[in-house]
Amino acid sequence: MRRGHTRRGIARLVGLLVVSLSLVIALALPRDAHAASPDRGTGMEVRLQAAFAATRAMPDLQLSAPEEVLLPSREAVAGTLPTVGGFRSFGASADMNLVLRPRFTIPIFGLGLYLPVGDHAPIRSAVDGSIATVQPWRLIGIDFLGPGFGVRTVERRYFFEASVRFSILVLTGTSQIAAGREAIDVQVHGIAPGARAEMSACRRLDPESRVCLTVSPRLFEVRPLSGMTVGLTWVWGN
Repeated sequence: MRRGHTRRGIARLVGLLVVSLSLVIALALPRDAHAASPDRGTGMEVRLQAAFAATRAMPDLQLSAPEEVLLPSREAVAGTLPTVGGFRSFGASADMNLVLRPRFTIPIFGLGLYLPVGDHAPIRSAVDGSIATVQPWRLIGIDFLGPGFGVRTVERRYFFEASVRFSILVLTGTSQIAAGREAIDVQVHGIAPGARAEMSACRRLDPESRVCLTVSPRLFEVRPLSGMTVGLTWVWGN
């Protein structure tokens, strides 16, 4: 029960951080922000996205607190849970970009929260000599989006953008370790640094905002070309 509360607590915390980040970067933007035009200089923009993500591979999972994993047959279990297969999820993210001149963009920082959707086969492996089972639907994905560089072009009311940036995927949740006839829930996490491309086709709604269809191939995350994110993005700012 405590592990379930921990997982829900993490999801609520990250969700609160996404909302807080959205509000902070929205308030940080200048009140007189305008849509990009060739005669405008540097500016900031905030991006809010709802998206579906699918990957072909997940990072191996570590026991988050091995000193707390006590089994009847031994004092503690520690080690790594190998994983196979992908992870499909739906979630939301908030992001901040710096716009230059305005043909160039520099993604600064973003944060996303993704929850599993669809059927996922259980992953059975072993850790420290004990049988372990990972249920992907008991995991959540947290995206930390780092800096990068991009270009864009403006054709009247339409924007076309492309960028590459660093990223870190964190999977966290619970797994089960066999202890005789019982199964004990343990907290696990996996970390996968990577790089992503982001390509967007946008239509301006007014001088300050636009809506985009965004496709983000994962250039590397555990393995090359490991997956893709597709979503709708609302952009406000320069």
